[in-house]
Amino acid sequence: MAISKAIKKILNDLPVSPGVYKMLDKEGKVIYIGKAKDLSKRVKQYFQKNYEHSTRTKKLVENIIDIKFTGVDTELEAMMLETNLIKQFLPKYNIIMKDGKNYVYIKITKEDFPRIQIVRNILKDGAKYIGPKSSAHKVKETFKVLKKIFPFRHCSLDIKEVPGKKVKLNNKVIKYPCLDFFIKRCAAPCIAHCSKEEYQEIINNVEDFLNGKADEVLKSLKEEMMEHAKNKKFEKAAKTRDKIEKVKNILEKQKISDPKRKDTDIVNYCVTRNRAYFNLFQVRDGKLIGQENFVLSAEEIEEAKLSPEILEAFLKQYYGIATDIPKEILIPHKVDNKKEIEEMMATGLKHKPKIIIPKKGDKNKLLGMSLNNARIYADRNKPSWQEENELTINAAKELQKVLNLDKELKRIECYDISHLSGTDTVGSMVVFEKGAPKKSMYRKFKIRTVDGKADDYKSMEEVMYRRFSKITEQMQHVEYSFKKARKKNHKFIEKNSKVKLEKSDKTFYILEKDKKVAGFIATTEHSKKVAELTNLWLKKSERGTKLGYKLIKNAIKKTKAKRVYILCKTELKEYYQLIGFEEIKKIPEELRGKKRPKNITPLAFDKIKYKDDESFTKIPDLVIVDGGKGQLSAATKIFKQLDLKLPYISLAKRLEEIFHPKSKRSIILPKTSEALKLLQRARDEAHRFAISYNRNLRSKKFKKR
Repeated sequence: MAISKAIKKILNDLPVSPGVYKMLDKEGKVIYIGKAKDLSKRVKQYFQKNYEHSTRTKKLVENIIDIKFTGVDTELEAMMLETNLIKQFLPKYNIIMKDGKNYVYIKITKEDFPRIQIVRNILKDGAKYIGPKSSAHKVKETFKVLKKIFPFRHCSLDIKEVPGKKVKLNNKVIKYPCLDFFIKRCAAPCIAHCSKEEYQEIINNVEDFLNGKADEVLKSLKEEMMEHAKNKKFEKAAKTRDKIEKVKNILEKQKISDPKRKDTDIVNYCVTRNRAYFNLFQVRDGKLIGQENFVLSAEEIEEAKLSPEILEAFLKQYYGIATDIPKEILIPHKVDNKKEIEEMMATGLKHKPKIIIPKKGDKNKLLGMSLNNARIYADRNKPSWQEENELTINAAKELQKVLNLDKELKRIECYDISHLSGTDTVGSMVVFEKGAPKKSMYRKFKIRTVDGKADDYKSMEEVMYRRFSKITEQMQHVEYSFKKARKKNHKFIEKNSKVKLEKSDKTFYILEKDKKVAGFIATTEHSKKVAELTNLWLKKSERGTKLGYKLIKNAIKKTKAKRVYILCKTELKEYYQLIGFEEIKKIPEELRGKKRPKNITPLAFDKIKYKDDESFTKIPDLVIVDGGKGQLSAATKIFKQLDLKLPYISLAKRLEEIFHPKSKRSIILPKTSEALKLLQRARDEAHRFAISYNRNLRSKKFKKR
């Protein structure tokens, strides 16, 4: 392995001390973050000739262009810094807990009458937090059960206890008391239905319950029931008795019940399809109070060699954000930095958590149960065609072979047309990358050139033109320069436009080739909102080459107004609509008052609506149109018109025939073919997306009536 001079210099400068190192690729992106007891020794290992690296590490080393490091005093500091930096940079080759935005915490606010909320971040606001929880849905279901037993509030009212008055509401954003009070799901502190002390008792019981201290909850409720009975408040005593029964029913559903067991977390996992699926059992006061599942992923995870690294990554990342750390954590095998992880966990705690690796007995059985649940979770979450995986990549490779294409099918685009009896015609574009849908790249088209009649072929032509003209714009007419007209161009412009430039408020722009004017256009800024395009002119020899579109689009960019208008001859309406202009019913006041011919159609271009689109700058490796030979002919017409050489096919639904422009015969694949299934998925997705857009348009029209 050849080491660059720059890397050699960095290796020589590395200190013999604890610290964190960041590895960067040629784009300056952080691709791996690690920590070391001895920075010099650890980082040099990556570049040793005879060192046996995993496939993943070899790929990492191949991409390293630069290394940055930070020295610290202790290994514990290095570990904590490493964890924070991984969260910040999310490096490609680190093993990272899947999207932290999916995790939630239960928050108990610090107020006179606290609220219990579901939040995604921990703030330094004095509130109590319980979590993280991997499913907001499960927490909501728990809340539903708890509110039947403990009527806590979840409204946004700011309720304060005030001497002399019972309560004071500072932000009355809702009507109160709300429905929860009437259905006995809230103690209604907003109307002083309970005191601060009574309400706090409710919150204490909820908190104890969530923390697994159910016995304390039962004890508290029994004392409350006896107090009510002693004071002859038999109705309240009966309600408290019912609460006790509900709590007991919940506790009977616990799978583990061992009063001798310490507060324990049981952690196990399995690795499959480049992901590690973790199961975490939480045992508190001898009872199983919760089960959470997490996913960790990285490039090229290898099950056998990387198990210690995977487990260590989970322990550091999970317990770095957890609010409840028990006395014992059971894990299935050794990790390299057990002592430092225990020290990190103990930060801010009164007790020191211990990581235990049981080999036999009840604790080992619990790990087995956790592993079984991890496998069930992995199986439930196995990749589908909706996300990139080995299945989708292989389907794309098979399709490449079927169509005899040289280029790998990294990006596939599929198009469809939808309408209802010729009305509200729309087009859809869906994108598949490496055989899986990329929904952020989907685009929809409202058809402009076909109105009130069904014409799928013409509609497809419009969609194809509007999409692929964006690509030709990048490649065509590069020899022409667009610039503001200078004095030496004025005579030429006046001769061909019949406009006296000295008296005009128009700004003219020209297209020049070999220092000769090939065309010009004028803009007028009427106001901050309204600009107008006029005096579009092209040399006869340049007409029909779409050079006019280059003039128009560049002129639009030069205007400061949000909307750009053009008053064109009705027969030229379609020409401008293909760029993005839309017909309008009402002309802005700024454009009124001038005498204009009768056959004029007002059009407007919304600049905010037509910003540069990332999806339209990408060049597809294959284009699919939904339909038979007619739809394929529509695509052929546009590709010839734009002089584009891209692979394209159509897929007819009746026999699932594939039509190719270079072949008279259709291709029919076996029903079991993964290539055919990929085409069907793309076609069906384009159809679904188009129908959805069509329905939305009709729904909006219906609402306006």
